[in-house]
Amino acid sequence: MAKFLLTTALLACLALSFVPAASFAADILGPKIRIINNDILINTGLIDIKEIASAINSGIEKEIVFTIELFRVWKFWPDEFVVSKRIERVIKHDRLRGQYRTVSTYGNVQSERKFRDFDTMKSWTFTFNDINVANIRELEPGSYYVRVVAESRSRELPPIIGMLMFFIPEVEMSLAKESYPFTVGDGE
Repeated sequence: MAKFLLTTALLACLALSFVPAASFAADILGPKIRIINNDILINTGLIDIKEIASAINSGIEKEIVFTIELFRVWKFWPDEFVVSKRIERVIKHDRLRGQYRTVSTYGNVQSERKFRDFDTMKSWTFTFNDINVANIRELEPGSYYVRVVAESRSRELPPIIGMLMFFIPEVEMSLAKESYPFTVGDGE
């Protein structure tokens, strides 16, 4: 009997580990690169966030993490990581008050904002303009590109759940998109 229960439990865990996470139709906007006053500025964000929006509107607290990475392209070697910027946004809809509370963390700066209108909150939370990635005077001449990674997590589950049960995904959505290569200096 114990052997049967153990086998059933293992098969259930195996079956659940092959269940894909909720499929999201969200996509990354851009990334658009501008070089102004020797600074590499990135404009990016998330679009088509219907599934995330419905979860937020139902009262589930979401954490959206954007990582913007700069890479140098090499011809016969793997691309070289140069620098990254990380932006975290936590969104919670207070249905009783009819407002959205967002907390943004960028570097050592943390700010909190409250919104009554979903479209205004969506624009501020999911769109990033003029993120300064690097100064081109500090970079060696060559070809570079930017990769934007966006991840969504539910803040309702304690983080220990993901460590104890490997078949429950901690990250609900993970998207990545790369920009077109651009040249700094003489290039290669």
